[in-house]
Amino acid sequence: MKITISIFDILGAYCGMHYYDMAFAEVLRKRGHEVYIYSNFKERESDKVFFPDFFSCKKLVGIIRFLTAYMRFLKFVLFSGSDRIVYLTYGEFYELPFLFIACFSRRVYVDVHEIHALKYDDASWVSRIFERLYRNGIRHVIYHSERTRGILNGNELDMIYVPHFKYVFQKEYRDIKLADEVKACFQTDYRKFLFFGNLSTVKGIDTVMDVFKKLKSDNRNWELVVAGKNVDNIDFSDFRDERIKVIDRHINDDELVYLYVHTDFILLPYKKSSQSGIFAMAAYFHKPMILSEIPYFKKMIKEYPSFGVVAGLSDFQPIIQKMIDVHDGIFYTQEDCNRFEMKSEIDKFVNSLCNK
Repeated sequence: MKITISIFDILGAYCGMHYYDMAFAEVLRKRGHEVYIYSNFKERESDKVFFPDFFSCKKLVGIIRFLTAYMRFLKFVLFSGSDRIVYLTYGEFYELPFLFIACFSRRVYVDVHEIHALKYDDASWVSRIFERLYRNGIRHVIYHSERTRGILNGNELDMIYVPHFKYVFQKEYRDIKLADEVKACFQTDYRKFLFFGNLSTVKGIDTVMDVFKKLKSDNRNWELVVAGKNVDNIDFSDFRDERIKVIDRHINDDELVYLYVHTDFILLPYKKSSQSGIFAMAAYFHKPMILSEIPYFKKMIKEYPSFGVVAGLSDFQPIIQKMIDVHDGIFYTQEDCNRFEMKSEIDKFVNSLCNK
């Protein structure tokens, strides 16, 4: 039975999740459903932006835009004829009003990327409010990891599992869209490493800095690019040098493709995470990963061993040194890539979401 599904994402293009939104929509559309994305970006030129940007503006303007976004979502939940409403959450404090709205309707499915943002301690009052909402208000949850399921288990929730959707990117980048600082990256025949995403301690940027500061003194041929939003306001002035480039700002789509196309390895030294969009990006571009030992990465590499190497944070330096010195290795076998499509799991998810 064909139904109408509306996907809401308040962060969207601000943090690169528009790739996920479009992948989600594509999965549903391929199976005959009518899907609309309501976010802060245009999926098509004819679309209108639903959520105004309240991050990159003056405080008063941001508050007005936030209230506008809130009222638009409330009106949609109360009065729209959409069969399913999917709201993506990342566990940020400012999302709480939107999750309260989600409690009003049995049509709303909360797509949980983090129950509460990783910057909040598990015992903090913010985290407790989120957990109380899942316990007493929200009815339906879409989850992607064992970590999320373990936290929510025991609540009276309709829980649907789906693997992280496979991102789809443009295959080529446009030179005109690349800043000069990006064009200057990866211009050598050295071994190339990329740390991409939010530049924060919880994502392991401190580990990357410690390792490559030590590697500065050796004569190995390597190049590192660190690219993404500097959410922890880290001072990189003493870290940059000829072999280390830091681009601490929003990276546009063409710049993302350029960096992923030209790198050799993706660094993922996360300290905790329920899932990772960066993992999905690396897999799309078939770039081997060096990953920390958090449960999600251990599970993924156990299932797809040719996608990368898992190591303790203290072992990142010797692993990276080995990758610099050894230029062979079998990555992204056809068997692992075929299994990574997870078509049967996604079919099961779509049936569960659409046939209730």
